[in-house]
Amino acid sequence: MKFDILTLFPDIIHSYCMESILRRGQKAGVIAIAAHNFRDWTLDKQRHVDDHPYGGGAGMVLQVQPIHDCLKAVTGLSFPRKRESRGGKSKTKIIIMDPAGKKFDQKMAKKFSKLDRLVIISGRYEGFDERIYKFVDEKISVGDYVLAGGELPALTIVEATARLIPGVLGNTESLKEETHNVIPAKAGIHGREKETYAEYPQYTRPPEFMGLKVPKILLSGDHKKISEWRKKNTK
Repeated sequence: MKFDILTLFPDIIHSYCMESILRRGQKAGVIAIAAHNFRDWTLDKQRHVDDHPYGGGAGMVLQVQPIHDCLKAVTGLSFPRKRESRGGKSKTKIIIMDPAGKKFDQKMAKKFSKLDRLVIISGRYEGFDERIYKFVDEKISVGDYVLAGGELPALTIVEATARLIPGVLGNTESLKEETHNVIPAKAGIHGREKETYAEYPQYTRPPEFMGLKVPKILLSGDHKKISEWRKKNTK
């Protein structure tokens, strides 16, 4: 799978993606991650990517032209995209980091992991020229808080998605018992099965630390009882 991130700070992306599982995934050839500085697609000598908002107001707004031209060069697509290239048949998805966007979650990460390519636009300053949204498939947010830019949210999406791709994690078994794995719950009042996310408490050596002890059942070696304890103590 290919991840393309459009950003004014590609070094932030490069630095993080050369560590841990993202580095291993790239080295194994199962994912590829590239950062593209859309400042390289400006048309003036000063390489401006922002300007004052029409109608007045505080801050600067990211211009549509550099991002559009970068997006077109990186993806090889023509914009606006044809209807069929934006639907379910497309294996390329273009998203933009936006506080007003749809909340990112594990279910969305799983959906993204089925793609061939995920393109992420991360911004800065006071936001984007509204016309940029004509060239993307979806607005995505990682939470109700303010950050300096979209790089950290973009990396959050890349990591959460990449680790679901076979070959990225060293131990695929670890995916089966994680906090946000989907676990079927009992049917609700309308007969529909709801999805929950859970994980049991974990311990490791030493068996006692400052009077805090590991539950005896986990030291017993009785796998059946341990399994029952874990189910009972799922958070």
